[in-house]
Amino acid sequence: MKNTLLIILFSFYLLDVFPQSQTLLIEENKSKYTVGKQFLNIFEDKTRFLTVTKALEESFVPSTMDSPNYGYSNSAFFTKFFVKNAQNKPQDIWIEVDYPSLDSVSFFVLKDNQIVKKNNTGYGLPFSTREIKTKNFVFVTHLEPQEEQTIVLRFRSKRNTTFPITVWKAETYTESNSSGYLGLGLYYGIMLAMLFYNLFVYTALKEKSYLYYILFILSMLLFVMSFNGHGFQYLWSNFPSFNAVNIPFFIALLIFNSLNFGREFLSVAQRMPKANRVLEIMMLVSFLIIVLSLLLPSRTSTMMAVFMGLPSVIILVYISVVSLKKGFRPARFFTLAWSIFLLGSFITALRSFGILPYTFVTVYGIQIGSALEVVLLSLALADKINTLRREIAQKALERERVEKEKEQREFITEQNKKLELLVEERTRELAEQNKQITDSIIYAQRIQKAILPSKNQIVQAFPETFIYFKPRDIVSGDFYWFAERDNKIVVAVVDCTGHGVPGAFMSMIGNTLLNQIVLERGITRPAEILNQLHEEVRFALKQDEILEEGAKDGMDIAICVFHQLHNILEFAGANNGMYLIRNNKLEEIKGDRMGIGGAKRGVERNFTNQIIKLGKEDTIVYLASDGFADQFGGESNKKFMAGSLKKLLLELNDKSLKAQHLQLNKVMEEWRGSYKQIDDQLIVGFKIKPTASRQKAEIRIKETSTEERKTDIPHKFTR
Repeated sequence: MKNTLLIILFSFYLLDVFPQSQTLLIEENKSKYTVGKQFLNIFEDKTRFLTVTKALEESFVPSTMDSPNYGYSNSAFFTKFFVKNAQNKPQDIWIEVDYPSLDSVSFFVLKDNQIVKKNNTGYGLPFSTREIKTKNFVFVTHLEPQEEQTIVLRFRSKRNTTFPITVWKAETYTESNSSGYLGLGLYYGIMLAMLFYNLFVYTALKEKSYLYYILFILSMLLFVMSFNGHGFQYLWSNFPSFNAVNIPFFIALLIFNSLNFGREFLSVAQRMPKANRVLEIMMLVSFLIIVLSLLLPSRTSTMMAVFMGLPSVIILVYISVVSLKKGFRPARFFTLAWSIFLLGSFITALRSFGILPYTFVTVYGIQIGSALEVVLLSLALADKINTLRREIAQKALERERVEKEKEQREFITEQNKKLELLVEERTRELAEQNKQITDSIIYAQRIQKAILPSKNQIVQAFPETFIYFKPRDIVSGDFYWFAERDNKIVVAVVDCTGHGVPGAFMSMIGNTLLNQIVLERGITRPAEILNQLHEEVRFALKQDEILEEGAKDGMDIAICVFHQLHNILEFAGANNGMYLIRNNKLEEIKGDRMGIGGAKRGVERNFTNQIIKLGKEDTIVYLASDGFADQFGGESNKKFMAGSLKKLLLELNDKSLKAQHLQLNKVMEEWRGSYKQIDDQLIVGFKIKPTASRQKAEIRIKETSTEERKTDIPHKFTR
């Protein structure tokens, strides 16, 4: 009892590990049977040379797939299954192998272990060897009521080895497959319609993109017909040897035309030169595969073509996406079309390598993807033509605009030439006039320089002296004045209203009036000099009669008188002051805050006379106009300022007057930089040596002792 139980358990174990295939029963109410893992047994003949009799002696194993797919294999495969007519009437059954690219297919019917029927056909044999003239391999056998037969099939292929097997009742095969043929007919209809439509458009437009697209559709159509077996069925049925090369040949041809069409459609040569070089290299490789497909073994060339196909589609999708990002509108249809085709090709490729099972989608992925692709690419071409038309229209408008602009430019150029001639003529006239004016101003400059005191006069009075004088224009509104009378030395720095020619006229008036007041009238008291100068300027300019701009003309002045015998310095200023440096300290003697000239406005002007007693030490005196302090410059383009000038003078105290002059000039040049000089600049500096000055005065007194000395009687102002 115990041994019997063990035998039963072991039997169940064997049945579970090595399941036995069942017999396929042909029943009354069913017309289609998939011979899959439930019924099919498979033996792999790695030698490829076993006969069916020898193969049947080997161990067959049940199929693990409903649609066996071994990818690219060098082996031959025997399959067998058992079929029984379970009806009470005779039945013809059709056994279909739904993969038309198998090189060799042998069909055997065994009854009581005897071969009662056989048929050898395949993709490598003439189409006439097929029992049923259809793209797939279909074999017929007859079953009497309750009769059982063994069906054996042998497959061998240099390409993908897959053999989905279906058993049909004879009367339902044609009816059932009509839907499949309807789908393929629809596909071929779409492809042919797109082919002839684009041929018509190309004939009308002569656009190269349409020609390349026609070649692309044609190569796609031939590839799919070859892949589906319809090419062999309808086009080269008497040339089975072409079947050994047609798949890689048409794949490579399709790749070449796809790359060429994409390159032209997306204008890659103009838009992306680097990508264009990549496409040219890939086109060259695909052309080489076309040639090699006629020379190399089918499996090798097919794998080369398949591995070349996927990168080609990917690079086209990438370029179209980049073009779309750059604003090329038709690229959106192109991107979508190739993405769909890429997906279909990828699914089919995975099925070819045995990674995906044999299903409707994996078998017809390329057909589905290519049909959608050609429709979308036709839309893309139409969109491109519309875009080109808009661009052409826009370019036409642009050309018209450019031509009008050219005409306008020519007209303007002609007018400019006339104007240039007129301007040139007028410029010559103005240049001549300007030369005359400039010559006159230069002559005025010589006159102005002539009336200024010579430096030798000042040096005789003050051996250590400098005059920093930098007019803004050719002639200046600033001037310096010098005189000696009764052992008194008079020095003045005058800043007249304005600069250039107007300022120069005022300086002539000021110089003349100072000569009259000091040299002719003998006035040496600084405050009185300014009082009389103010009245004389107002009289000369008729400022009592003029109420507007002329009433503002006048001058600012700093004037000092040095008494040589008494070592006293008198000073008066109209808006300008005086700087003294003694004992290494700077003193500022400020003038009155009112100028010379201008309307009275109800106020009588009396300038303040200031007396400075000098010691035995040397004293440096500086008189300056406001031009130096008011000059803009530096990094912030701001004024130099009077405070900076005082600081600079104090720093230069230990240098000679000549060195001070040079340093003042250097500092101002660096400060001004590239900025324009805004006003005349004048600084007069001299050193008073009390002992030397007194000695000179005493010598002069002795020389004139025989003459009657004049007394300093106040001069009554008269006009």
